[in-house]
Amino acid sequence: MAGYLPEPLRMMVTNPAISDFTSDGPLPYALRQKFTGWPPPPAAADISLASQTVLVTGATSGVGLEAARQLAQLGPRLLILGARNLSKADGVKRQLEQDTPHVAVQVAKLDLEDLSSVDRFVDGLHASAIHLDLALLNAGFFANDDRMTPDGYSSLFQVNFLSTAYLAFRLLPLLQTTTTAPEASPQGPRLVLVTSEAHAWTTFPVPPEPAENSLPILSSFRQKESLGSADDQYYRAKLLLALIGKELSRRLTTMQMATSVVITTPGFCASNFFPDSVMTRLIQLISARSIQQGGALHVFAATAQGPQMHGAYLRDGKPTGLSKFAEGPQGQILQQRLWVEMEQFLAGRGYLLSSILKPSSPLQIDGPV
Repeated sequence: MAGYLPEPLRMMVTNPAISDFTSDGPLPYALRQKFTGWPPPPAAADISLASQTVLVTGATSGVGLEAARQLAQLGPRLLILGARNLSKADGVKRQLEQDTPHVAVQVAKLDLEDLSSVDRFVDGLHASAIHLDLALLNAGFFANDDRMTPDGYSSLFQVNFLSTAYLAFRLLPLLQTTTTAPEASPQGPRLVLVTSEAHAWTTFPVPPEPAENSLPILSSFRQKESLGSADDQYYRAKLLLALIGKELSRRLTTMQMATSVVITTPGFCASNFFPDSVMTRLIQLISARSIQQGGALHVFAATAQGPQMHGAYLRDGKPTGLSKFAEGPQGQILQQRLWVEMEQFLAGRGYLLSSILKPSSPLQIDGPV
């Protein structure tokens, strides 16, 4: 019967955490959407991205598009859209340049189902001598299927975690070499990772400590017969993304590096994230946040200042803890094991964390790039 229900109702009815009535549970989550999550709206008079270079992924529709629109209104010198569909991205570019003619918009191909596409995207930024002040990694998706990518991973896992985390690591050198004067960007460069409250609806078996060339966490998403449901793949991917963000922020702090990391979620918004149906529209009308509110939550995560922001997980626009599992002893072990695996994964693709995680001298570039 549940298979005939539209998303997200099916996801709610079949949710293994349905009996969790804490704030992490799916029912409190659904009830909370209409009544919370209203950060102060960004105003150009209070927040300015002037002279800054901003990257947004997943900005051709939904919350990502709205976040890009709101960020453009804050006046960055360059707004870069990483998108799989260049035709749609070009349409967004034209609209943004029409609405905010003082902002230069650039689009570039980025397909998170292809790790080589991530490499080409970042290599293109390097070749253009682009240095980032803000990277909002919003791209993600859900589909109730078990499609695999050309790289051999579950598509849900690769897009929502692996390629996003890989992109984050590869962008760090571009964030660490800023061309923006400190007074123009007092918070320093920022990396925003978009997870989901659904990370709290799953756990993850802690694997043994990985041996050399052994990646038990990542490899578990290469075995189609053991992937589990699409729902749980999505939940676990978002859990891993939150954990890698937490560990990255901790290590950047230890190394006294300027880049801040913020983990955020827009909540359930009335977007095209789920397949369209009359029932889905009704559910959105009853319980979903607006696209504008979701975009504002992203912009808040990207621009809010203060020492409490680095390493924060923002839910409803407020710093809070991750799930009980993520914050508990098993989650902390998983976080450390995941870091080791990502270090090995990066090395296998020719990138050493020791060379990525190091401060760089500011570079000076005259005019827009």
